[in-house]
Amino acid sequence: MKTPICSFDARMGVLCPKCDARLRSGQLSKTDVDVSIKLTKAAEKSSEIAKLSLTKAVQVDGDYVLVVEPGSLAPMRRDNTLQKSLQTVLGGKVWLTEADTTEKRELEDLFFPIRVANVNTVWLPDGSKLTKVVIPGKKTDRFPHDTEMITRILKETREMELMVEFEKQ
Repeated sequence: MKTPICSFDARMGVLCPKCDARLRSGQLSKTDVDVSIKLTKAAEKSSEIAKLSLTKAVQVDGDYVLVVEPGSLAPMRRDNTLQKSLQTVLGGKVWLTEADTTEKRELEDLFFPIRVANVNTVWLPDGSKLTKVVIPGKKTDRFPHDTEMITRILKETREMELMVEFEKQ
C-alpha cells in the first residue's frame, strides 16, 4: 500500500521528522495523515485495501475524497466491495478520483457510474469561470449522487464553480 506519509509512520501512527516537516509546511494535511494511518491498519486485514495507492485525501463535510495514482482507479471500479470497505474504515462516504487528471475526467470520476454527456466552461464578466456539466436523462429520486456534495467537493479540491444540469427537466 502506498500513502502520502511513509509506511513506517502509517503503521506506527507517529510521524517521523521528515513527514512532520511536510505536515507543518503544508505539503501534507491532517486528513492525509489520519486517512493513511486508518487505511494502513485496515490493509493488514484486507488485500483489496492493500492494493490502494493513495496520493492525497481531502475531507469535505464528513465525506472523504481519496485521490489515487493515475491508472489505478479503473481496476478498483470493477469491485464495489472496495468502496464499501473504505467507507466502513473511514466512517463516511468515500469519493474516488485520480491524481493529475483533467477537469472533465475528475467530473466523470465523481459522477461514476452516471455518464457525463457534456462539460462546458463559461467565462463570467468578473473573470471567474463556471463549469457546467450536463447529465443525460432527467433527475429522479433514484439518482445515486448528491449533486450539491459534488459541487462542494470540486469547490474545495479544485476551486471550481460547478453547475449541474440534466438534459430533460
